[in-house]
Parts: sequence; structure tokens; C-alpha cells
Amino acid sequence: MIHTALLVVLGAFLAALLRGFTGFGFVMAAVPLLSLALPPTRVVPLAILLQIEVGLIDLRVAVRLCDWRSLAWLAPGMLIGTPLGLLVLTSLSAGHARLAIGLVIAGSVGVLAYGVRLPPRPSRLLTLGVGMVSGTMNGLAGMSGPPVVAYLLALPHSTAVVRASAIVFFVITASVALVPMTGEGLVSPRLLVLAALAFPTLFAGARLGAWGFRRTTPRQHRATALTVLSLLALMLILRGLVQA
Repeated sequence: MIHTALLVVLGAFLAALLRGFTGFGFVMAAVPLLSLALPPTRVVPLAILLQIEVGLIDLRVAVRLCDWRSLAWLAPGMLIGTPLGLLVLTSLSAGHARLAIGLVIAGSVGVLAYGVRLPPRPSRLLTLGVGMVSGTMNGLAGMSGPPVVAYLLALPHSTAVVRASAIVFFVITASVALVPMTGEGLVSPRLLVLAALAFPTLFAGARLGAWGFRRTTPRQHRATALTVLSLLALMLILRGLVQA
């Protein structure tokens, strides 16, 4: 138990450090790190619990800065897209699903790197569509973040607004995801204890990441965000090719 707790605490700190800087990427970093200590059936519920915890640390500031207009259409789109993703999942192998998602993320990064920008107030239909793509990816592989992050980066927002919007969005999506997990009995008392033990390091990691964010330029923050998305795309494409 002590060995498991130490690995969970370390994994939580490193994932919170990334999330504190970029506003996203917590689950992406936490899942492989937590997998060193826990079986797969426990990793995702714990990562969701920790994501809610780390999100609440910055939520008070984030709700004042976030782009609520976009979130008001991204969230419903995600709810619509998630069952679609689950439906597609039944007709695709895990390898093909990862390959498809990796290619979508890589394409998004390429578009952003090329300099494509959205207008300050994109159409509601476009925003809803991004939310649906996010939900579809959530249903396919539990990764709702990349389309939303790409969308936010394409808007003419300050990096503070992009980060705050991502934080609020992931608190919402994690809270929604926690409900069925709890109903299925996946959130055990042991996971709640581990989440409580990890909170001090979550707080430290989030604060250190936020400190780094305040000391970087918008160009550096954008470059870091695109690098994280690129690494995720590469990882998924490679795993997809191996398993396809």
C-alpha cells in the first residue's frame, strides 16, 4: 500500500505540474503514470477524481476568465458525441480507434501550426461540432480534450483565457464522467483514500505549473501546448499502427 501510495503521489504531482502550466493534459499524463501502481480498472476512475481535485484548486480564478460562450456549446456537443463514439467503438478495433484519433489530433496541430485562426465569436454550429468531435473521441478512447484545446488555441484569446477555459471544461467533463463510474462501483473507498493522500502534491504541482505559466510568453505557452498535443498524436498513431 505504501509503495502504491508513493507512486500515486508522484504521478499526481507530475500530471498536476503539466496541467498547472497548460490548463490541460492532466489525464493524458496521469493515466500512464498511475498505471505503474494500479490496475487499468482503477487508473481511470482515480485519474478522474484527481482531475476534479486539481481543477478545483484554480476554479475560482478560472471561472472569471473562461470563455463561457464557447463552453455553453462545447459541453452539449460533447454529451451528444459521447454515445456516438461508443457506437463507433463497437465497429472499430482499439488499434484503429487510436490511429484515427491520433491522425485527427495531428491534423489539428498541423492546422494550428500553419497559423489558421478562428474569428472571436465562431458560429454556434461550429462550436457544437467541435464539442461533438470531442465527445466522439471521449466515447472512443476517453480523450475528450484535444479537439477542445485545438479550438481554444485557434481563437484570438489571451493565453490566460485559453488556460482558464480548458480548466473549467475539464472540471465539468470529469464531474459528468464520475457519475456513471460511481454508479458502476468503480470509485472504491481505497481510491478515495489515495485521492486524499495525493491532494497536497496536486496542490504543489498545480501551483508550480501556474507559477511557470505566469513567467512565460504567449508564444512559449502556445508552443508547449502544441508540443504536448503532438506527442499525444504520435503516441496514439504508433500504438494504433502496432495494434491495427
